[in-house]
Amino acid sequence: MKKIVLCGGGTGGHVFPNIAISELLKKQECDLFYIGVNGKIEEKLCEENSIDFYGYEFSGFPRKLRKEILIWPFNLLKAVSKAKVYLKHFKPDMVFGTGGYSSAPVFIAAKRLNIPYIVHNLDVRFGLANKLCANGASCITLGFPANSDFLKDTSCFVTGNPVRKTFIDIENEDKELIFKEFNLDPKKKTIFVIGGSQGANAINETILEILKELILDNNIQIIHQTGETSHEAFSKRIPASVGGGLKPASITNYIAKPFFDNPEKCYYVSDLIISRSGAMTTTEIITLGKPAIFIPYPFAGNHQEANITHLVEAGGAVLLRQKEFTGKLLLGTILEIINDEDRLNKMSKITKSFAKPNAREDIVKLILETIDKKDSDIENLTGVI
Repeated sequence: MKKIVLCGGGTGGHVFPNIAISELLKKQECDLFYIGVNGKIEEKLCEENSIDFYGYEFSGFPRKLRKEILIWPFNLLKAVSKAKVYLKHFKPDMVFGTGGYSSAPVFIAAKRLNIPYIVHNLDVRFGLANKLCANGASCITLGFPANSDFLKDTSCFVTGNPVRKTFIDIENEDKELIFKEFNLDPKKKTIFVIGGSQGANAINETILEILKELILDNNIQIIHQTGETSHEAFSKRIPASVGGGLKPASITNYIAKPFFDNPEKCYYVSDLIISRSGAMTTTEIITLGKPAIFIPYPFAGNHQEANITHLVEAGGAVLLRQKEFTGKLLLGTILEIINDEDRLNKMSKITKSFAKPNAREDIVKLILETIDKKDSDIENLTGVI
């Protein structure tokens, strides 16, 4: 039985790809372990998906000049030491990680113990942990084509980001039944608003500003993922005239939840997505071929805008930058797109053309062939650099 350690976390976007490939690795009867930071989302998702989780205390590199910078190197060393203890105990055949600060100690420990590891980079730009640990990896898998000039002799494969099987299978489902499940009207245009697993205050506030115009004046229904931290305060400010989740289910026009356990259903029944452009949200939108209005998170190196440049330039999505983001601009953009059926269809086809539905299979193939020390069958892998 092959033993594989998964790592990567801090946000759901770093964990869900690991969950996606774990579905296939389990079918291959691999023994899986997950190493991450205690109390973070990776621990919760591992428990929900029956993956053994082993944690340590660690935090990301402080981005501002604070006293934490002085002690951070010592915290890294402690986390690496803990990861080495775990790896020595598991004796894994392979480590696979999706980045985020929680993956760095595991990659470093694997490198020091001469355990093969594969780095998966989710975004167009390399994250800090991935960039520091990429040299020395068995290979690099990429969610999007990326500049890998800094790598020495490490092979790169553009596999795409792996999504859970439910995102692939959802297109076989009956939309009418999903509309009924959500208590929505299948005859109305539907928008899914999502800011990632943590939500996005700028998007939430702007949607709140134009909620009445969308629902009452334009007969549009909305599914809204508000985010865990802001949902309670946000829900109290929903206008009584639109109600949504606050009214009886039979007259729902607006559903607001902190997080949807079945986001693939929300995407599937929607005509238009309003979203940040994190790597996994963008990948999910592309997988299902949905027209989108993206409002990238403008900080953290502006990597989110880089994720969608190719899609926007091709005409599959619209970019609105946060510095120019207003309710009036968003409302006008929504109505311009959603009332033009030909444009919706065209955007959908363009977006779908970028999909890589075999990402899970290609990544698992690389993992298993690397373990077996066989030459990868490059011709059968999609998007090889």
